[in-house]
Amino acid sequence: MRRMRRTRKQKPFIPTIDTEAWLADNPGVMIECPGQPGKLRLTKEACARRHMAANEPRWAKIGAEPFHIFVFKMNLVPCRECEIGAQNAKELNLEAEAEAA
Repeated sequence: MRRMRRTRKQKPFIPTIDTEAWLADNPGVMIECPGQPGKLRLTKEACARRHMAANEPRWAKIGAEPFHIFVFKMNLVPCRECEIGAQNAKELNLEAEAEAA
């Protein structure tokens, strides 16, 4: 029995996005986090969600967990008492309440 021959290999689709141009067109969407290393850029919603997750009881205690969970918890430590994250979380909750009403 012969195998089917593939005549052409399909190249994977890789979009080309100029991130600096997008950031210039949308200046208020992304913020630079002062609490994370490497000039982390994230949306205000992501910042709010990190702040809320950092203050959840299940992520607050750091103990003997698997390594990937330990790293995740350690990355949330700067978000616990972050004033910017608290403000973004407050705005996110207000928006959610307005949409529900």
